[in-house]
Amino acid sequence: MRRISVRSLLLVLACSCGVADGQIAGKFSIEKQSYALGEPVFLYFEASNSGQEPQAILHADPYNFCADYEVHLSSDPSPTSTCPLMLPAGSCASTVMPFQPGDKYSERILLNYAHDITVPGSYIVDAQRQLRYGPLRLRPLPFPSKLEVHAQLHFVVDSDARFGPKDLEPWVTQLQSPDPAKRSEAGRTLASLAPPSLEDTLLGFMDKEDLRGWVPLAMHRLHTPRSTAALAELVRNTRSGTSEHSESVRFLGSSGDPRWFPLLLSFAQSHPGDGSYLYPAAESGGDRAVPFLMNAIRFETGQARQVAISAMAYTGSRGVIPFLLDLLKGPDMEASERALYGLEDLTHRKLSGATGTPQSQYPAWLQWWWRHRDTSHIYKPSECGEFTPLERD
Repeated sequence: MRRISVRSLLLVLACSCGVADGQIAGKFSIEKQSYALGEPVFLYFEASNSGQEPQAILHADPYNFCADYEVHLSSDPSPTSTCPLMLPAGSCASTVMPFQPGDKYSERILLNYAHDITVPGSYIVDAQRQLRYGPLRLRPLPFPSKLEVHAQLHFVVDSDARFGPKDLEPWVTQLQSPDPAKRSEAGRTLASLAPPSLEDTLLGFMDKEDLRGWVPLAMHRLHTPRSTAALAELVRNTRSGTSEHSESVRFLGSSGDPRWFPLLLSFAQSHPGDGSYLYPAAESGGDRAVPFLMNAIRFETGQARQVAISAMAYTGSRGVIPFLLDLLKGPDMEASERALYGLEDLTHRKLSGATGTPQSQYPAWLQWWWRHRDTSHIYKPSECGEFTPLERD
């Protein structure tokens, strides 16, 4: 991202953009036009009822897809990138909220949570929301009306601005709030920012039941020896199937620390055919994971074999390319498809205009590999990029 000076950016302004639909109006805004590196950036949405009749609106956690927000930053991976955007998860829980004439309500979304704001420069926020509502007397659902709000906002992260430990003190204090929602917001904010100065505070989340859910994200973004060890502790001591456990496994696999490969492999071995365990193990192990995967492909059957094929792409290993080429030309259609995806992920290449079966691409891939096997870059899962056309003579 191009570095930009706030003083030279006179035309880039934080703005407030609103839409009205009958008696219900909505608008997006951000607080200011310039932020320091490491400062939380919130996107605000405000709705108002300017009519004469009570309304009811559908309300959900703004970080949940049920709230009908769609937010993109200019720093997000492109739709064709090999690295997807981080998407908030969770159950689709919503409530009906009375909205009386003259009422206003607002909520905010921490952009640092699901977006990359770690480089100085200018950012564009593209925000949309569909707010469903209807006369209060028509409850229960469905609501007959829908307000669609779309705004494009701008802000700058200024490398000359400062945001330090003292600026974070209000968030640390908010961790002690009697309001569970405020404690959760403080936990999300500090986990998303993960300032090194608060490593002890973030590690302390492990001892607080209402904050433990933020530990995997906080440890991942801290990315220190202590935080990575804490992720390993969570993998060992949390229950399989919980979001806390699965996030810890995923983040530990992407930590780049090979010490944890044996631990992750042991979980993968005890959950055969489960990619949520095998993929992080393959990413952590790299070349060390290849012998295990090859044995699984040779001797396992069904889902366990197919997942092992897909896991090859997570190793970032040049040594798996010939093995994937053999699978690509084989008669097993699912194995061939998974091998093709693996070749594309490892090389960031795709055969332009390809039609027909995956097996039909084998000659082009083989020719390309023989020409570039010693010079081509093999990508790890953490290396984002665009796919380029596969060369063929």
